[in-house]
Amino acid sequence: MIENNILDLLENRIYQALKKITEQQQSINTLIHEKKELEQALSGQNVRIEQLERELAEAESSADARALFEYQEREKKLRNRIQELVDKIDKIRLLE
Repeated sequence: MIENNILDLLENRIYQALKKITEQQQSINTLIHEKKELEQALSGQNVRIEQLERELAEAESSADARALFEYQEREKKLRNRIQELVDKIDKIRLLE
């Protein structure tokens, strides 16, 4: 009878241990699944960041090109205006 009680107690403890192992394995599987989902989300975010960085570089390049074009246009206008003023000065000198 005492042996049966000891065996029953051991059997119960083994059952509880197996139950705990099963619960832990389920938790591990859940965490592994969540980790994979988070890694995929992170990968997607990294792709998006790379895309935004490329777009930003293109926008900066475009802005630089536009600024250079505007500068060249202003320079051309100033050259023309200066040339007109020089021509007027030359005309005035001829009249003197």
